[in-house]
Amino acid sequence: MRCMMPTSPDRTGVLIVRLWIEANHEQGLRARITQTLDSTAGDQSVSAVASADAICAAVQQWVEDFVAPGSPDGNGHAGPGNGTKTQRIEP
Repeated sequence: MRCMMPTSPDRTGVLIVRLWIEANHEQGLRARITQTLDSTAGDQSVSAVASADAICAAVQQWVEDFVAPGSPDGNGHAGPGNGTKTQRIEP
């Protein structure tokens, strides 16, 4: 008799960071971060940040949410209810 271990389904998250420099701003650095914890769900969130530290913090938070046990958003939910969430974060 062959015993099979249950397997968890594969899941793919996507994080896109778009960077640019705005010459007329003091810091100049800007980033738009588009992310989803489950590419098959169709939900995504978009945030804008304006510092290297904020970019790194957003990426770290995304990775922590992705690997958190439970569900795609790490909080027991499939993701934002309306399909898109926009958040603006400034340093």
